[in-house]
Amino acid sequence: MTVATTIDRQIDHARPTRFASSVTGSPSIDTVAGKVRPMIALRSSDDIACIRRAGSLAAEALAAARVACIAGASTSSIDAAARNTIESAGGEPLFLGYRGSEGSAKDAFPATTCISINDELVHGVPSARVIVDGDLVSIDVGVRLDGWCADCANTVAVGAVSAPSRRMLECTERMLACAIESIVPGRRWSEVARAVEAIAVAEGFTIAADFVGHGIGRALHEAPQVPCTVYRSYLECGDFTLRPGMVLAIEPMLVLEPVRHNALGELVGPRVALAADGWTVMVASGAPSCHVEHTVAVNRDGAEVLTRFVPSNSYTTTKQSPSLCNVS
Repeated sequence: MTVATTIDRQIDHARPTRFASSVTGSPSIDTVAGKVRPMIALRSSDDIACIRRAGSLAAEALAAARVACIAGASTSSIDAAARNTIESAGGEPLFLGYRGSEGSAKDAFPATTCISINDELVHGVPSARVIVDGDLVSIDVGVRLDGWCADCANTVAVGAVSAPSRRMLECTERMLACAIESIVPGRRWSEVARAVEAIAVAEGFTIAADFVGHGIGRALHEAPQVPCTVYRSYLECGDFTLRPGMVLAIEPMLVLEPVRHNALGELVGPRVALAADGWTVMVASGAPSCHVEHTVAVNRDGAEVLTRFVPSNSYTTTKQSPSLCNVS
């Protein structure tokens, strides 16, 4: 699940404000322009080993859901494949029963996975709906195992998906790979986000700028917020320096709409609406969308992906000073 960035636009829940570290982790307090940042937990190697186990289970559940995601299958059957995988390994579906921010009046999320099809951007609720040839199906899985959380997502192109949709999906995957490859301690997240943003702009796709990644560990959503684009308010209030021990859920989302900018030159996300189920975020124009995500640990040399998909992609880097991605 992703975090909405602003209270006036948000669909999911309010932006986090301040977080304590885990028992074994230590907090990181960052400053920009003299402002105190929320506390970001720096996880120990033992903590990260625990999150890695949760991440491996999340990846296994996502792989099971991908196998089940074929034309003629219901989204509830895809959800069941993920849930069976998680529960048979002693894990807990992290999204099941989730209510959003503290004090939220939302009904509890009723499923293990978020399954969002075509113009459903994120937080789709599994149901009797049947997948058809040509669908883009985004599957988001969260797991809690022994008190530690991990979160990952992928979009499945079912059958004869249009060429523009396939190109958009490939672009989203490149954005995620670029973000991971660009992680190095001492670099500010805004530098990474600018490189990721440039990939989408070069390809002409709209980033879902109002929905962002997040820290993760003992809880699903922790500090910091992890956007895939850069805007003034984030530079003023949310930017942070990457440090070993940080664990981040990075999740680019694209919509098949032309790139738009506001008066400040910032990217503008798609217009969205909330479906009657109270959870599913719809793209107002009806344009298709896609969503990919990994949980990643920052280490001394770069980054480690803690939620490897099956088959896995080579998204781990141990470079001392990785270059920010070339979009040409």
